[in-house]
Amino acid sequence: MEKFQDKVCVLICWALMVMYNTAERQYFIQNNSLTWNEARNYCQVCFTDLVTLSHDNIEVIVKRLSSQHWIGLRKSFNSTSNYTGNISMSWSHWSNGEPLTFQNWYPGWPLFKPSVPDGDCCGCSCNEAAAATDNTDLNVTDFTTFWETITDNMTITEDYMNATSSVFTDATLMMTTPLPTPAVSVTSDGYIEDSCVAMFSFGPWVEKNCLELLPFICYEDHSPGYFKVNVTSITSESATVTWQQLPGGISHYRVGVKGDKELTDSKTDRTYNLVNLTAGTCYVVHVFPVKCERELNPGNVAFYTKPNKVENFTVTRVTETSIQVNWSKPAGNMDFYVLRVGSRHLNITTEGGEVDGLTPGSCYTLTVLSGVNDYSMWSEESNITAYTKPCTVSNLSVSDNTKHSVFLHWDPPVGDFTGFLVKAINSTDDVLFEVEVNRTVCQVPVTNLPMGTEITLVVLALANNSLQGDNTTILTYTAPGPISNLTVITSHSSLNATWTINEGNDSYFTVKLLLDGKLEEPGRNVTEARVTFDDLKTAANYTVVVYAVSGHLKSLPMEVSNFTLPSPPTNAIATFVNKSTITFKWTAPENIAKATYLVKLSSDFYGQSWSANITNKTSYTFSNLTSGTKYCFEVYVLGGELTSPPERNCTVKTEPEERQISLSMLCSSAISLHCDESATRTHVFEQLHDHFSKLLKDDIVWALEATEE
Repeated sequence: MEKFQDKVCVLICWALMVMYNTAERQYFIQNNSLTWNEARNYCQVCFTDLVTLSHDNIEVIVKRLSSQHWIGLRKSFNSTSNYTGNISMSWSHWSNGEPLTFQNWYPGWPLFKPSVPDGDCCGCSCNEAAAATDNTDLNVTDFTTFWETITDNMTITEDYMNATSSVFTDATLMMTTPLPTPAVSVTSDGYIEDSCVAMFSFGPWVEKNCLELLPFICYEDHSPGYFKVNVTSITSESATVTWQQLPGGISHYRVGVKGDKELTDSKTDRTYNLVNLTAGTCYVVHVFPVKCERELNPGNVAFYTKPNKVENFTVTRVTETSIQVNWSKPAGNMDFYVLRVGSRHLNITTEGGEVDGLTPGSCYTLTVLSGVNDYSMWSEESNITAYTKPCTVSNLSVSDNTKHSVFLHWDPPVGDFTGFLVKAINSTDDVLFEVEVNRTVCQVPVTNLPMGTEITLVVLALANNSLQGDNTTILTYTAPGPISNLTVITSHSSLNATWTINEGNDSYFTVKLLLDGKLEEPGRNVTEARVTFDDLKTAANYTVVVYAVSGHLKSLPMEVSNFTLPSPPTNAIATFVNKSTITFKWTAPENIAKATYLVKLSSDFYGQSWSANITNKTSYTFSNLTSGTKYCFEVYVLGGELTSPPERNCTVKTEPEERQISLSMLCSSAISLHCDESATRTHVFEQLHDHFSKLLKDDIVWALEATEE
């Protein structure tokens, strides 16, 4: 509804401009019956004059008539006291002085004066024509001006028909006194010496006795610029309306106000104070002059009250090149807002707007005003100051990583800025380092950092020392410290290494495995402080090297060497035996790299033993042995200080070199012939055999035989 009202207000303003530049003649049909002079006096007091007719207006006027009406034409105006000219020719001018250029007489009219014999005046009027009076108070429009002011836009009304604004031509109204009733000479054939003209309802004219009582037609000219209305002292709630003084006959003025409310009042002075108006609203004021209890065409003016300033003006979002603001609609009405930044003006119909194309990190003052459609009124300014966000820094880099510090570099951003904020945070968003530096500093040592930790470095530009730009980040690490307590435990084919983590939160560990000083596995990355290697060689010397890794940085290495447990050899056999030499051979354990063996040979009977260490051989020969002796052979695999279980062979004997030893035995017994008994001999032999079995066992080659002599 408000938008429609605003459009109407603009339309009215346009219409008022057009009407102020358009002349208009209006016609008023009066139904009260008067004589011609009385009718003319009435028209001159309350309007302009009796109507003048032309081929342009007669057709329009007669459409409203139902009987004869006086018009502004009579035979001679010299007999009227309010005639202002000195023309004596009959039927030559209208009552307003305009020349008669159009006639529409009923057939047979006008009647001409009948001819009479010379010297005979009995049949004619002997009244002397009244002297013409010259009253210069009444302005007479000449024919040319009158004809130019005739337009097709004519209005016929019985009272006051046109409610729109018209601009009146100033005219001085002359109040005339009624004329004394003249002696009217009428001949027997109807001729009237001093006749007035009436118009039939269908248009033709006839002569009438000027004293006859008839209704009549008045007209009024309205010229551009006739009635001006002004509005001053406009606020959001009030205004003062004034208007120009009109010529005499105005009894008072009726003031009508239309807007969001309608007011009407009567004023005898020319000032009207409007109060309790609504801000930012279009009001149309009509001032109707009242003359002869008739409202003349009004003077009009349309205006807007001053809109109120916006409320709650705030900045809602800023970017590097734009600022967005919001506000609340002010009390009352408004049609649009103007958002101003510097020389830029944005017309906005919503309670918010965004200004773009700004310089990053710069300070701007934003102004918003409420306006009305015709741009005639503006609210007070609402101002707010804001900074655009600074741009991001570029080319952020890190150097000189140590266990507790790094060095940070960057390039400044485009646009404006007041300084930089530098932060270091860990993976749990704990702030480890924070400092603000001025705009001239583009490198900072970041110190007091934990060892071996993933660090996110953040640099952002500042505007107004508080507004932060977007982050520029880089991920880096402090150097880790070495591990401690590295322990390596082995089996025959595997290795398990464990260690202790020192200060820091290392990313992972790199473990290398070396065999006899040569790289066996180039590097295994693990996240826990332990590692296992399987499928290793037995009795091998392995070295485990461990690095703590933080990002791209490694700690100093920690290493420990250890042998895998040696596995025993198998299948130890004697491949060659003679009286003094035995050669043994065995099978090496599976998956052995470099074999070192310990071989031993021993004789329990003689208490002898031999040993030797050999490498990468699976046979060994023992010499200088005693013939006929059983030897026990053992072979071990050595791994560092570790020794495998032995592989034994204790059944090998050197070849015997036989010798006979005779033993004689003497038997005595208390029993006669007891020693000669065979049973006794057998028993003694068995006892002797048992004795040698216990003494010699099978450690040497021996045999016991009995002989009899």
